[in-house]
Amino acid sequence: MLAWDHWHIEAASICTLKCPRCPRAEVPDSLLNRQLDLIFFQNQIGANIVQQIRKITFCGNDGDPIYCRDFLAICDWLKRTNPELNLVIITNGSYRSQDWWQQLAHILDHRDEIHWSLDGWDQHSNSQYRINSDWSSISSGIETFAAYNAQTYRVWAAIAFSFNQHNLSQQQQLAKQWLFDAYQLTKSSKFGSRYPVAYGANDALEPTDKALISSGDRFERSVTALSSKLRPGQELRQIFLSRAQNIAKQHYSGICLIGNKGVFLNSQGEFYPCCWTANRYAHNATWHRLAQLRFNLHNTRFEQILKDTFWTEDFLKFDSLECTTKCTAQRLADPAHSTEW
Repeated sequence: MLAWDHWHIEAASICTLKCPRCPRAEVPDSLLNRQLDLIFFQNQIGANIVQQIRKITFCGNDGDPIYCRDFLAICDWLKRTNPELNLVIITNGSYRSQDWWQQLAHILDHRDEIHWSLDGWDQHSNSQYRINSDWSSISSGIETFAAYNAQTYRVWAAIAFSFNQHNLSQQQQLAKQWLFDAYQLTKSSKFGSRYPVAYGANDALEPTDKALISSGDRFERSVTALSSKLRPGQELRQIFLSRAQNIAKQHYSGICLIGNKGVFLNSQGEFYPCCWTANRYAHNATWHRLAQLRFNLHNTRFEQILKDTFWTEDFLKFDSLECTTKCTAQRLADPAHSTEW
Protein backbone atom coordinates (compact mmCIF):
# COMPACT_ATOMS: atom_id res chain seq x y z
CA MET A 1 0.00 0.00 0.00
CA LEU A 2 1.16 3.53 -0.73
CA ALA A 3 2.78 5.32 2.20
CA TRP A 4 0.90 8.61 2.13
CA ASP A 5 1.97 10.19 5.42
CA HIS A 6 4.50 12.22 3.40
CA TRP A 7 3.16 14.36 0.55
CA HIS A 8 5.33 16.10 -2.03
CA ILE A 9 3.21 18.97 -3.34
CA GLU A 10 3.74 21.29 -6.28
CA ALA A 11 1.83 24.32 -5.02
CA ALA A 12 2.55 26.11 -8.31
CA SER A 13 4.08 25.18 -11.65
CA ILE A 14 5.05 28.84 -11.98
CA CYS A 15 8.70 29.88 -11.88
CA THR A 16 10.69 33.00 -12.70
CA LEU A 17 13.83 31.03 -13.59
CA LYS A 18 14.95 29.37 -16.82
CA CYS A 19 17.17 26.52 -15.64
CA PRO A 20 18.25 24.52 -18.72
CA ARG A 21 17.89 21.02 -17.16
CA CYS A 22 14.42 21.69 -15.77
CA PRO A 23 11.38 20.12 -17.49
CA ARG A 24 10.18 23.69 -18.09
CA ALA A 25 13.03 24.04 -20.57
CA GLU A 26 13.26 20.44 -21.78
CA VAL A 27 9.56 19.85 -22.54
CA PRO A 28 8.06 23.35 -22.87
CA ASP A 29 5.20 22.37 -25.20
CA SER A 30 3.16 20.63 -22.48
CA LEU A 31 3.91 23.15 -19.72
CA LEU A 32 0.86 24.66 -18.00
CA ASN A 33 1.38 27.43 -15.47
CA ARG A 34 -1.06 26.52 -12.73
CA GLN A 35 -1.35 26.86 -8.95
CA LEU A 36 -3.33 25.41 -6.07
CA ASP A 37 -5.25 27.71 -3.74
CA LEU A 38 -6.23 27.58 -0.09
CA ILE A 39 -9.77 26.45 -0.94
CA PHE A 40 -8.35 23.40 -2.73
CA PHE A 41 -6.41 22.34 0.38
CA GLN A 42 -9.40 22.90 2.65
CA ASN A 43 -12.01 21.22 0.46
CA GLN A 44 -10.23 18.72 -1.81
CA ILE A 45 -7.71 17.42 0.73
CA GLY A 46 -9.42 18.47 3.95
CA ALA A 47 -8.50 18.79 7.60
CA ASN A 48 -9.04 15.09 8.37
CA ILE A 49 -6.39 13.99 5.85
CA VAL A 50 -3.98 16.78 6.83
CA GLN A 51 -4.16 15.67 10.46
CA GLN A 52 -2.93 12.23 9.40
CA ILE A 53 0.00 13.53 7.33
CA ARG A 54 3.39 13.69 9.05
CA LYS A 55 5.34 15.65 6.45
CA ILE A 56 4.69 17.87 3.43
CA THR A 57 7.49 18.82 1.07
CA PHE A 58 6.71 21.85 -1.08
CA CYS A 59 8.70 21.56 -4.27
CA GLY A 60 7.74 21.11 -7.91
CA ASN A 61 8.67 19.35 -11.09
CA ASP A 62 8.00 22.59 -12.96
CA GLY A 63 7.57 25.37 -10.43
CA ASP A 64 8.69 27.00 -7.22
CA PRO A 65 6.25 27.03 -4.28
CA ILE A 66 6.95 30.62 -3.26
CA TYR A 67 5.25 31.85 -6.46
CA CYS A 68 1.94 30.30 -5.42
CA ARG A 69 -0.38 33.22 -4.70
CA ASP A 70 -1.91 31.59 -1.58
CA PHE A 71 1.29 29.99 -0.31
CA LEU A 72 1.50 31.87 2.99
CA ALA A 73 -2.18 31.23 3.70
CA ILE A 74 -1.78 27.54 2.80
CA CYS A 75 1.21 27.09 5.14
CA ASP A 76 -0.60 28.92 7.94
CA TRP A 77 -3.72 26.75 7.57
CA LEU A 78 -1.68 23.53 7.43
CA LYS A 79 0.28 24.39 10.57
CA ARG A 80 -2.87 25.38 12.49
CA THR A 81 -4.69 22.24 11.30
CA ASN A 82 -1.79 19.93 12.22
CA PRO A 83 0.70 21.61 14.61
CA GLU A 84 2.95 18.52 14.52
CA LEU A 85 3.37 18.70 10.75
CA ASN A 86 6.91 18.82 9.32
CA LEU A 87 6.91 21.33 6.43
CA VAL A 88 9.85 21.38 4.01
CA ILE A 89 10.06 24.25 1.50
CA ILE A 90 12.46 24.03 -1.44
CA THR A 91 12.96 27.28 -3.33
CA ASN A 92 15.37 29.36 -5.40
CA GLY A 93 14.37 32.30 -3.20
CA SER A 94 14.21 35.06 -5.82
CA TYR A 95 11.92 38.09 -6.03
CA ARG A 96 9.99 37.84 -2.76
CA SER A 97 9.92 40.91 -0.49
CA GLN A 98 11.28 41.23 3.03
CA ASP A 99 7.70 41.47 4.30
CA TRP A 100 6.82 38.16 2.61
CA TRP A 101 9.77 36.39 4.25
CA GLN A 102 8.91 37.94 7.61
CA GLN A 103 5.37 36.56 7.35
CA LEU A 104 6.69 33.09 6.48
CA ALA A 105 9.12 33.29 9.41
CA HIS A 106 6.20 33.79 11.80
CA ILE A 107 4.33 30.75 10.40
CA LEU A 108 7.12 28.14 10.51
CA ASP A 109 8.65 26.59 13.63
CA HIS A 110 11.31 24.11 14.81
CA ARG A 111 9.58 21.22 13.01
CA ASP A 112 10.13 22.81 9.58
CA GLU A 113 12.88 23.28 6.99
CA ILE A 114 13.68 25.67 4.14
CA HIS A 115 16.12 24.66 1.42
CA TRP A 116 17.49 27.53 -0.66
CA SER A 117 18.69 26.13 -4.01
CA LEU A 118 21.88 28.09 -4.67
CA ASP A 119 24.55 26.94 -7.11
CA GLY A 120 26.67 30.08 -7.03
CA TRP A 121 27.97 32.60 -4.52
CA ASP A 122 26.96 35.87 -6.21
CA GLN A 123 24.70 37.09 -9.02
CA HIS A 124 26.99 36.08 -11.89
CA SER A 125 27.88 32.59 -10.64
CA ASN A 126 24.35 31.69 -9.53
CA SER A 127 22.98 32.75 -12.93
CA GLN A 128 25.18 30.27 -14.77
CA TYR A 129 22.50 27.65 -14.18
CA ARG A 130 19.75 29.46 -12.24
CA ILE A 131 19.15 31.79 -15.17
CA ASN A 132 17.10 34.88 -14.22
CA SER A 133 17.64 34.37 -10.48
CA ASP A 134 18.08 37.53 -8.40
CA TRP A 135 20.87 37.37 -5.83
CA SER A 136 19.86 40.63 -4.16
CA SER A 137 16.36 39.41 -3.23
CA ILE A 138 17.73 35.93 -2.40
CA SER A 139 20.23 37.29 0.12
CA SER A 140 17.67 39.74 1.51
CA GLY A 141 15.18 36.89 2.00
CA ILE A 142 17.73 34.67 3.74
CA GLU A 143 18.77 37.42 6.13
CA THR A 144 15.19 38.57 6.81
CA PHE A 145 13.97 35.06 7.59
CA ALA A 146 16.90 34.46 9.96
CA ALA A 147 16.22 37.74 11.75
CA TYR A 148 12.66 36.68 12.63
CA ASN A 149 13.02 32.90 12.99
CA ALA A 150 15.97 31.10 14.56
CA GLN A 151 14.10 27.80 14.99
CA THR A 152 13.43 26.57 11.46
CA TYR A 153 16.16 24.37 9.98
CA ARG A 154 17.80 26.09 6.99
CA VAL A 155 19.74 24.32 4.25
CA TRP A 156 21.94 25.71 1.45
CA ALA A 157 21.27 23.23 -1.36
CA ALA A 158 23.75 23.27 -4.24
CA ILE A 159 24.16 21.16 -7.38
CA ALA A 160 27.69 20.45 -8.57
CA PHE A 161 28.45 21.90 -12.03
CA SER A 162 31.58 22.72 -14.00
CA PHE A 163 31.37 26.41 -13.09
CA ASN A 164 31.20 25.88 -9.31
CA GLN A 165 33.22 22.70 -8.74
CA HIS A 166 36.24 24.69 -7.52
CA ASN A 167 34.19 27.05 -5.35
CA LEU A 168 32.21 24.67 -3.16
CA SER A 169 34.22 25.62 -0.06
CA GLN A 170 33.48 29.28 -0.81
CA GLN A 171 29.77 28.42 -0.82
CA GLN A 172 30.11 26.67 2.53
CA GLN A 173 31.84 29.69 4.05
CA LEU A 174 29.04 31.98 2.88
CA ALA A 175 26.48 29.49 4.20
CA LYS A 176 28.16 29.68 7.64
CA GLN A 177 28.19 33.48 7.44
CA TRP A 178 24.44 33.44 6.76
CA LEU A 179 23.90 31.03 9.68
CA PHE A 180 22.63 28.09 7.66
CA ASP A 181 22.30 24.85 9.58
CA ALA A 182 23.54 22.58 6.77
CA TYR A 183 25.19 22.60 3.38
CA GLN A 184 23.79 20.02 0.96
CA LEU A 185 25.60 19.10 -2.25
CA THR A 186 23.70 17.22 -4.93
CA LYS A 187 25.53 15.16 -7.53
CA SER A 188 23.33 15.12 -10.61
CA SER A 189 23.05 12.45 -13.29
CA LYS A 190 21.73 14.85 -15.96
CA PHE A 191 24.98 15.33 -17.87
CA GLY A 192 26.29 14.45 -21.31
CA SER A 193 28.45 11.55 -20.14
CA ARG A 194 25.27 9.71 -19.09
CA TYR A 195 22.81 11.17 -21.62
CA PRO A 196 24.84 12.22 -24.69
CA VAL A 197 21.79 12.43 -26.97
CA ALA A 198 20.09 14.91 -24.65
CA TYR A 199 23.06 17.00 -23.51
CA GLY A 200 25.88 16.33 -25.99
CA ALA A 201 29.21 14.64 -25.58
CA ASN A 202 30.86 17.96 -24.64
CA ASP A 203 28.43 19.11 -21.97
CA ALA A 204 29.52 22.55 -20.76
CA LEU A 205 27.68 22.15 -17.45
CA GLU A 206 29.22 18.78 -16.56
CA PRO A 207 31.90 18.82 -13.84
CA THR A 208 35.32 17.66 -14.97
CA ASP A 209 35.68 16.05 -11.53
CA LYS A 210 33.81 12.77 -12.07
CA ALA A 211 33.43 12.34 -8.32
CA LEU A 212 30.87 15.16 -8.49
CA ILE A 213 28.58 13.23 -10.88
CA SER A 214 26.00 10.71 -9.66
CA SER A 215 27.01 7.10 -10.24
CA GLY A 216 23.40 5.95 -10.77
CA ASP A 217 20.12 6.96 -12.39
CA ARG A 218 19.13 9.09 -9.43
CA PHE A 219 20.94 12.06 -7.91
CA GLU A 220 23.24 11.50 -4.92
CA ARG A 221 23.59 13.88 -2.00
CA SER A 222 26.02 14.68 0.80
CA VAL A 223 25.14 16.92 3.73
CA THR A 224 27.57 18.86 5.93
CA ALA A 225 26.26 20.12 9.27
CA LEU A 226 27.04 23.80 9.91
CA SER A 227 25.31 24.13 13.29
CA SER A 228 24.48 21.99 16.28
CA LYS A 229 20.76 22.16 15.52
CA LEU A 230 19.10 18.78 15.05
CA ARG A 231 17.43 18.37 11.68
CA PRO A 232 13.64 17.85 12.00
CA GLY A 233 12.06 14.50 11.17
CA GLN A 234 14.56 12.12 12.75
CA GLU A 235 11.73 9.84 13.92
CA LEU A 236 10.37 9.73 10.36
CA ARG A 237 13.67 8.41 9.04
CA GLN A 238 13.42 5.48 11.42
CA ILE A 239 9.91 4.77 10.16
CA PHE A 240 11.10 4.93 6.54
CA LEU A 241 13.99 2.58 7.27
CA SER A 242 11.69 0.08 8.97
CA ARG A 243 9.30 0.16 6.00
CA ALA A 244 12.19 -0.35 3.57
CA GLN A 245 13.28 -3.45 5.46
CA ASN A 246 9.72 -4.81 5.51
CA ILE A 247 9.00 -4.35 1.81
CA ALA A 248 12.33 -5.96 0.95
CA LYS A 249 11.09 -9.11 2.70
CA GLN A 250 7.92 -8.97 0.57
CA HIS A 251 9.99 -8.59 -2.62
CA TYR A 252 8.41 -5.25 -3.57
CA SER A 253 10.59 -2.50 -4.99
CA GLY A 254 8.63 0.77 -4.87
CA ILE A 255 10.05 3.67 -2.91
CA CYS A 256 6.46 4.97 -2.77
CA LEU A 257 5.73 2.20 -0.25
CA ILE A 258 8.26 3.74 2.14
CA GLY A 259 7.32 7.42 2.25
CA ASN A 260 10.65 9.20 2.07
CA LYS A 261 10.10 10.47 -1.47
CA GLY A 262 6.47 11.32 -0.82
CA VAL A 263 3.36 10.78 -2.91
CA PHE A 264 3.12 13.60 -5.41
CA LEU A 265 0.37 16.16 -6.04
CA ASN A 266 0.96 18.53 -8.94
CA SER A 267 -0.35 22.05 -9.48
CA GLN A 268 -3.30 20.73 -11.51
CA GLY A 269 -4.54 18.58 -8.62
CA GLU A 270 -3.28 15.34 -10.21
CA PHE A 271 -2.09 12.63 -7.82
CA TYR A 272 0.92 10.38 -8.54
CA PRO A 273 2.87 7.80 -6.51
CA CYS A 274 5.99 9.99 -6.81
CA CYS A 275 7.26 13.09 -8.63
CA TRP A 276 9.36 11.02 -11.04
CA THR A 277 6.24 9.39 -12.52
CA ALA A 278 4.70 12.87 -12.89
CA ASN A 279 7.54 14.39 -14.91
CA ARG A 280 6.27 15.53 -18.31
CA TYR A 281 8.53 13.26 -20.34
CA ALA A 282 7.07 10.95 -22.98
CA HIS A 283 7.93 7.73 -21.11
CA ASN A 284 5.45 8.74 -18.37
CA ALA A 285 2.43 8.99 -20.69
CA THR A 286 0.57 6.13 -18.97
CA TRP A 287 0.95 7.78 -15.57
CA HIS A 288 -0.29 11.08 -17.00
CA ARG A 289 -3.45 9.48 -18.37
CA LEU A 290 -4.16 7.79 -15.03
CA ALA A 291 -3.68 11.03 -13.11
CA GLN A 292 -5.88 13.02 -15.46
CA LEU A 293 -8.74 10.52 -15.72
CA ARG A 294 -8.80 8.68 -12.38
CA PHE A 295 -6.58 10.42 -9.84
CA ASN A 296 -7.41 14.13 -10.02
CA LEU A 297 -8.41 15.60 -6.67
CA HIS A 298 -10.49 18.27 -8.38
CA ASN A 299 -12.87 15.48 -9.40
CA THR A 300 -12.25 12.65 -6.92
CA ARG A 301 -11.80 12.64 -3.16
CA PHE A 302 -8.49 11.27 -1.91
CA GLU A 303 -10.24 8.50 0.00
CA GLN A 304 -11.79 7.29 -3.27
CA ILE A 305 -8.45 7.45 -5.07
CA LEU A 306 -6.93 5.14 -2.46
CA LYS A 307 -9.74 2.62 -3.01
CA ASP A 308 -9.04 2.34 -6.75
CA THR A 309 -8.15 -1.25 -7.74
CA PHE A 310 -5.13 0.07 -9.64
CA TRP A 311 -3.12 0.24 -6.38
CA THR A 312 -3.57 -3.46 -5.59
CA GLU A 313 -3.16 -4.74 -9.15
CA ASP A 314 -1.22 -3.04 -11.98
CA PHE A 315 0.61 -0.68 -9.65
CA LEU A 316 2.38 -3.49 -7.78
CA LYS A 317 4.12 -4.63 -10.97
CA PHE A 318 6.49 -1.64 -10.67
CA ASP A 319 7.31 -2.06 -14.36
CA SER A 320 7.50 1.53 -15.62
CA LEU A 321 10.82 3.12 -16.58
CA GLU A 322 11.00 5.23 -13.44
CA CYS A 323 10.33 2.20 -11.22
CA THR A 324 12.83 -0.08 -12.91
CA THR A 325 15.67 2.47 -12.88
CA LYS A 326 15.23 4.35 -9.59
CA CYS A 327 13.54 1.80 -7.32
CA THR A 328 15.35 -1.48 -7.78
CA ALA A 329 15.66 -3.83 -4.80
CA GLN A 330 19.38 -3.04 -4.69
CA ARG A 331 18.70 0.69 -4.46
CA LEU A 332 16.15 0.22 -1.70
CA ALA A 333 18.71 -1.73 0.32
CA ASP A 334 20.74 1.52 0.54
CA PRO A 335 19.64 3.29 3.78
CA ALA A 336 20.38 6.73 2.28
CA HIS A 337 18.15 5.99 -0.72
CA SER A 338 15.27 4.81 1.43
CA THR A 339 15.41 7.46 4.17
CA GLU A 340 16.48 10.69 2.44
CA TRP A 341 14.21 12.84 0.34
